[in-house]
Amino acid sequence: MQDTRNLFGARQPIVAALVDALLARQGDEIELIFAYGSQIRGTTHAYSDVDLSWTPVHDETWDAITVMVEDRLYDLYAMHWSQLESMAAFRNVSSSVLLHSRILYARDDAAAARFAALGDRLRALLAPEARPEMVRRASEIVRSVGWDLALLRLQAEAGHRPGALRQALGIFRTVLHALAVLNQALIDTRKIEQVLALPKLPVGFAELATRAMATTDAVEALAVTEALLEATRALLLTEERDVLREPTTYPEAFHAAYPELKRDLQGVIQASEQEDMPALKGSLLSLYHELSHAIARVTTGVAPSELSVLADYGADLTALGFPPLLDLMLEQDYAKIRTQCDAYDARLRAFLTGHEVDLNAFADLDALRAFLGSEHGQA
Repeated sequence: MQDTRNLFGARQPIVAALVDALLARQGDEIELIFAYGSQIRGTTHAYSDVDLSWTPVHDETWDAITVMVEDRLYDLYAMHWSQLESMAAFRNVSSSVLLHSRILYARDDAAAARFAALGDRLRALLAPEARPEMVRRASEIVRSVGWDLALLRLQAEAGHRPGALRQALGIFRTVLHALAVLNQALIDTRKIEQVLALPKLPVGFAELATRAMATTDAVEALAVTEALLEATRALLLTEERDVLREPTTYPEAFHAAYPELKRDLQGVIQASEQEDMPALKGSLLSLYHELSHAIARVTTGVAPSELSVLADYGADLTALGFPPLLDLMLEQDYAKIRTQCDAYDARLRAFLTGHEVDLNAFADLDALRAFLGSEHGQA
């Protein structure tokens, strides 16, 4: 064990006793034991915990020593390599542990080096060149709250105040972490003043955060959470459009797309002939999405992400000369849909070829062989 007298002062013997006890219990299963938190940051107060963790060799191993000594909590629990890896990827709210910690015991130099390398990976994500990846990652983090939001709605509708408030608090903390990631700022998101100091925040964030922290009503907790998520989504969409912009041509966006689009159109034909509304919706909405998605890539330079909804990027295909199949679907006019599919295919072919997109559609085997033998077919 390293000399930590200057770190823990009078509490060092207690820390040493805990470390020795864990070493006796787990032995060679221990890769690292380290301290973090306010003791390392120098921000202790009268009720500060002593935060200690250890890293097992195997992710399946778990052990913890949690005690109260002289009214102070000492918590020595397992923090597996998989969790540390998520911290290095800035996917964990406790990522700062990697940069603000002190190793108390290392089984060997390799374990200490592995821990240090994780900190280096995290630092790299704070660099300007990592900004595009951090925008994507912030989006992923916000999207992860979908099920939690569904549970919040259930508990708010049931009037279960503790459950709704707890669920809302969890979502709120996730949003704060996403904003830290977006801003590439390794802050303590439990301290709202640090979050409010970030340069990029959703419109009205300060007011929404105040409401979220102050509410004790289940229905209000749901309302402010939904408002906060929508404001955060709007910010992330703006960042995606600013940071992830890559100019794209129609041939690039629609490369080899026609066969798939034609297959969706065939699905529309079959569903309309069978008057099968579920199948019709599936094929027609897929066709609408794929066309709109590729067009958006060209017109905006940004590929719609999973954070986007169809309303964000859906093209006005009727204005582009495509028959109004969606309107006919709403009218459940199966016969008219069927008669318009040939016209739709003709317009699709004209639209693509007019933008110099190869259709990859062949009349016979000879034509296919000629294509496959050409430089284009081999590309």
